[in-house]
Amino acid sequence: MIDILPDCLIQKILCCLSFKEATRMSILSKTWLQEWSTLPNLEFTINCWEGNINTANTTMERYRKGKIPIQKFELVESFANSREDFPLIDKWLDIALQSGVKHLSLNFKSYPMPILRILAAKSLRGLDVQGSMPDSLSSGVVNCKSLRKLSLSNIRLDENIVQTLLNSCPFIDSLILEYCSGKLQKIKSDSLKVLKIHHCKIEEIDARNLVSLDYVGAQIPELNKIAGESNQLEHSKFGCINHLNAAWFCKLRKFLSNSPSWSHVSLRFINCCEIKMKDLLMDHIGSTPRVDVLNVNIEWMNQNFVDALLWSCHPRRLNLFSNVTPTITHFIDRLLFMMNSSHSISDRSLPWHSQLKEIKAFDEKNQSLPLICGELAKRIRMEGEKVYFLLDWCS
Repeated sequence: MIDILPDCLIQKILCCLSFKEATRMSILSKTWLQEWSTLPNLEFTINCWEGNINTANTTMERYRKGKIPIQKFELVESFANSREDFPLIDKWLDIALQSGVKHLSLNFKSYPMPILRILAAKSLRGLDVQGSMPDSLSSGVVNCKSLRKLSLSNIRLDENIVQTLLNSCPFIDSLILEYCSGKLQKIKSDSLKVLKIHHCKIEEIDARNLVSLDYVGAQIPELNKIAGESNQLEHSKFGCINHLNAAWFCKLRKFLSNSPSWSHVSLRFINCCEIKMKDLLMDHIGSTPRVDVLNVNIEWMNQNFVDALLWSCHPRRLNLFSNVTPTITHFIDRLLFMMNSSHSISDRSLPWHSQLKEIKAFDEKNQSLPLICGELAKRIRMEGEKVYFLLDWCS
């Protein structure tokens, strides 16, 4: 009965599975075996101790002789002291590149990746590299106009490597940098729309057409003016212990001021240092940035944290996440104080927090909740309920 499915549907099903799962499905019948043998997605983890190098080589030879197209090729090198096998890896990459591969995912421990030969492939649209990258690249050596997505993780980077790759691949619209050592002075690209930087040191971002930014790190980089709407700024809760102070919030406000609007901003903290509000107010930067949704995840905070946070941006919706009851209680108390200040002061220019006109609380079913601090804190902390606040600010 399983053979009544059309061949194209069988291959589509197999493509939705991992390569290992698809291999298991190939025993169902000759039809499934045939479709598995021409899968466009290949995935190999090479370990000389497991003796699977010959299996991978046989498979790649079959694809070469049959001129079977490869859309996605994933290769993980998990062995050491295997230089004698480097020619085989060279051959497999050549087979994949010559077959018109569109996405390469490469994780190498010791193999010297031929990045220039890879970028010369006219079909390549996505490149994911982990663990290995040449120490330097010569600018202008390649011109890869097909690449759209580049992901680099767990490798040592310098500004020359990243900027040369961006210059050589002028149409990259998605860049991911994760857990890379080294320090980058600047990322500059007019083509980037999606940028993800997790735990990499970067001082400046110049990408005026960004529409999505996901940043996790201890220090906020400089952000040049961008034209589009950015989606997410995320800060690592592990990087804030010694850096979350007045200067940090000044940088946050300046960072957010360089985009016309933000749909989502997510901030995660573990603790914060002393925050002197006088230092913040002396560093006034134009109008306060507006954020549609602000997600705040914090464990411990001092008395000025809420003031500093809402000085740096004015969210329309605020989602609060915490496991510490005193933190939740103080956060909500401070919000209510700001709202009450607004109602009692006729001059809306002083003090700055009088700009908060109204607060409404809702549960995850969008049902209105009474603004009773103890009850809301219990819902968030004890019951794990998702409570959010709608904030109405003076223009």
